[in-house]
Amino acid sequence: MPLLFVAAIVTGCAATSSGDLISQAKVEAIRINVTTFDEMARDFGPPRSQYVDGQGLRTATWFYFNNSEFGAAQDQRTLTVVYNKDGTVKDYINSSAGAKDAKPVR
Repeated sequence: MPLLFVAAIVTGCAATSSGDLISQAKVEAIRINVTTFDEMARDFGPPRSQYVDGQGLRTATWFYFNNSEFGAAQDQRTLTVVYNKDGTVKDYINSSAGAKDAKPVR
């Protein structure tokens, strides 16, 4: 019984992450008016949220976070992409906190 308790404690303290990694290399590969929504979903996984505005333009957002074993956020990344009506990237914002390889882009 004590061994199971220790295993539960260790598992509960393990680092956690959510979402697909938003690496700087992947972000730099995005091309305005060329990269499509399907390509973005292939490279980053399905977006965590998306909506269509009054002009019919889709906005999709990807999130990634990695918490330390003590629950503190070590790495948070958000990629928000606005698409043209033809499904290609119109513009994007990459924001990151704590990421070693990330820098704000566009």
